[in-house]
Amino acid sequence: MNTIIEMSKDTFDQACLAHPKYKALALLIEQAIQSGELLDRQKLPAQRLLADRLEITHGTVTRAYDLLEKKGLVNAKLGAGTYVNLPSSFVTTNDSVIKEYDFASSMQPMLGQQMLLKHALSEFSQDLVSIEQVMTYSPQGIQKHKQIFTDWLASKKIYIEAKDIIFTQGAQQGIYTCLQILTKENDYILHEELAYPGLFRAAEASRVKPLSVPLSAEGLDLVVLEEYCEKYSPKVLYITPNIQNPTNIQYSKNQLKAILELSEKYHFYIIEDDVNYCLPESWNIPLQQQAKDRIFYLSSLSKYVAGGLRVAYCLVPETWQQAFNLSIHSQCWMVSTLNFELAARFLRSENFTHNQSLLAEEMRYRQGAFQALAEKYSFRSRSGGLNAWLELPSHINVNQLNHFFASKNIKVRTADLFRCPTASLPSVNCFRVSLGGFNSRVDFQQGLSIFENALTQFNSQEDIVI
Repeated sequence: MNTIIEMSKDTFDQACLAHPKYKALALLIEQAIQSGELLDRQKLPAQRLLADRLEITHGTVTRAYDLLEKKGLVNAKLGAGTYVNLPSSFVTTNDSVIKEYDFASSMQPMLGQQMLLKHALSEFSQDLVSIEQVMTYSPQGIQKHKQIFTDWLASKKIYIEAKDIIFTQGAQQGIYTCLQILTKENDYILHEELAYPGLFRAAEASRVKPLSVPLSAEGLDLVVLEEYCEKYSPKVLYITPNIQNPTNIQYSKNQLKAILELSEKYHFYIIEDDVNYCLPESWNIPLQQQAKDRIFYLSSLSKYVAGGLRVAYCLVPETWQQAFNLSIHSQCWMVSTLNFELAARFLRSENFTHNQSLLAEEMRYRQGAFQALAEKYSFRSRSGGLNAWLELPSHINVNQLNHFFASKNIKVRTADLFRCPTASLPSVNCFRVSLGGFNSRVDFQQGLSIFENALTQFNSQEDIVI
């Protein structure tokens, strides 16, 4: 166990400045597991040996190992020691390595979310009052869930009343519901030229007409936006300002101020989608806080915890809350409260905070690694959240490269997948490359190596100088 035995005492002491000693030690071991320095079934050092090395008590090491075992990351075998014991999603298979390298699916790596859910389920199973609550018909949600989410949002400096939050089964339902109550057939809605494809599906189902607004380095092209407002009288503008999907552009404060002024001048509402994961140092307080009467703010835990939980919410202007609730009621009668019970439990837990710290650290690493690769080949790339935006030079055709990637079992998303299907616009020579779909750093590094090898092979095959 050289990795742990050779752990710098200075590194351990530094971690102890922010955490109790046993938690600091558990965190450093967990990071070693997540990075692949510690492998599945690998034995941890004897507790006495590690205690002497770090000048801590035997009991401190015992508590650290116990904490790791509760997280499901290690397994203590009587008389044999403690071993790394990873969930199957962490383990790289060696027989065929990885059959598919998924740089297409915008999802977060599993860094212990399984244990968050396991503990929440365990607690819930012992709480008969809460079990009865989630089994009871609650068309507008359970008040305690709304209060817990309201308190959690306040910790992010989003201040609302509990009545303003309405739960949905994913942000897609939130988008659809906004269009249902704000528009009628053949109304115009505005959106970013490259946008979340689910918006177009919701627009088609609502029988409204989407209009693409070009993007600039700061966000929307404001000149075109106002021209469209004057010509088409749109009812809604859909934007992803915190981290634009798929380009990773972050709207400037001046841009958001101008958009809000146009909304007031031309009487359209704003759907502010804040679903995509954003590193904590890059995340901004939503525009909704400046205009609660004009903005529908959508967010979810899908990109922060697990997409399958379908835990999303919308902050709805007071005058539209009844209509929004009635629309949800017509779609699914009521949103299931079970998932929100589980989410409310882990949102308040220390383990959730720890999990989010792990996620942020891992995505900083992956963004840096991909940015270094892009710079190596003189590509322009914009990092952010779970994805990177890769601009190809003009002599490389995005569709040809995508076809070549596919032949190597590499999946990416071409920019044109984010265009409105009915818009006749020139192709965009870019990829969205998702970095979060690999559950371990070892798998990510391997995937990135395969990605780079494919670039090199394509260069050789096409006789192109990258």
